[in-house]
Amino acid sequence: MRKIDLYQVEQEYIVSDVKNLQALKDKLKEDVVLLNEIEKDFNQNPTRFKNEYINAKINYLKNQYMYYWLFLKRYFDQALFSEQSIFPDFQKEEMKQRGWMFPQAFINAKITTSGDVNVTTEELYMRNFDRLFDELFGFNIGEKNSRIDRYYKQAIFNYKNKCYFSCAVSLFPIIESYHQYMNNFNDNDFYKIKNNLESITEKMEDVKQIYVIKITYYINLIKQFNNLAKNYYFNTSLDRRNEPEIINRNRIMHGLFSREISQKDCLQLFCVISNMVVIKSIIDANEMMNKTIEELKQLQQEIN
Repeated sequence: MRKIDLYQVEQEYIVSDVKNLQALKDKLKEDVVLLNEIEKDFNQNPTRFKNEYINAKINYLKNQYMYYWLFLKRYFDQALFSEQSIFPDFQKEEMKQRGWMFPQAFINAKITTSGDVNVTTEELYMRNFDRLFDELFGFNIGEKNSRIDRYYKQAIFNYKNKCYFSCAVSLFPIIESYHQYMNNFNDNDFYKIKNNLESITEKMEDVKQIYVIKITYYINLIKQFNNLAKNYYFNTSLDRRNEPEIINRNRIMHGLFSREISQKDCLQLFCVISNMVVIKSIIDANEMMNKTIEELKQLQQEIN
């Protein structure tokens, strides 16, 4: 009887879920070829191949469940330390008040400098975000080479060429479009981002927590984004005299800006998009876990 084995977590990989994830991903690719072969035989002769097919499908789904569980665990591991009181919060709070969302790699970073350097905390972070730009923001948006992904690459090109106005003008519609993508919005109705902020919050709150102690980092991350979107990035702003410190889409698109669009403005928007990608990845993994559980229940009922 052809058989799909359950994946065994490698002990030497325990400290690095990335290796387990890659090994399991490779195994799923190989196993789906065998599963399709068994399924083809089952469709031609259900009586003869039923048990073989169901057992193979169950183990395949269990491996798939493990993959998404490890995927989520990795994200929650990364956020775990941000919940600890031992980590200083003053820099994070200062940056948040200035409109910054931290990229995933910086959620527990404390930027320090030695010697008499007359720069602000914000300027230190900006230096690091710019120095590590490709590592932090060089990802695909949606499917590789899709329209939104090409536009995102154009925004990166504009940033690197210091065309900050063009970069910001490119990034705002990408944020709105990706938010629709996160919401699986396919209707013909007009999509207004401020009217659809809470739905992502609800999806994140439904994510199965990996640890007994509930890690609220990602829920708070969405609340932070919602606050920035509602009160700053997409807030109605018509006052020509008082240019807000945090960039505002309405002012740019309607020619109301009265200051230069800066590197800081663009880096803040790149940080927003990087977090939206993380949030969507977590929500998608959770939905796939739930789907896998339902498929397993149906198959196990057939055996019983």
